[in-house]
Amino acid sequence: MAVSDYIIFSLALWIVISAIFSPSTDIFLTLVLIGVLIVLEAGEFYLAKETREDLKYSAYFLLLVFSVIVMLKIYGIIR
Repeated sequence: MAVSDYIIFSLALWIVISAIFSPSTDIFLTLVLIGVLIVLEAGEFYLAKETREDLKYSAYFLLLVFSVIVMLKIYGIIR
């Protein structure tokens, strides 16, 4: 197995463990965002260009979801 395979496997394992132990969807999505950002930062040089681009788009989408979660939490506190 190549290094990139181990990186993607570790991300998949992180997502599965997060799904099992997360009490809510908000926490799960935040943990997935953290995992994707760590993989992009630590393993960027080992990933293929297509995989790196796909992970970047996933990170952008998860950042958008995270910002919506934060806005909803703030609205809930203010309300």
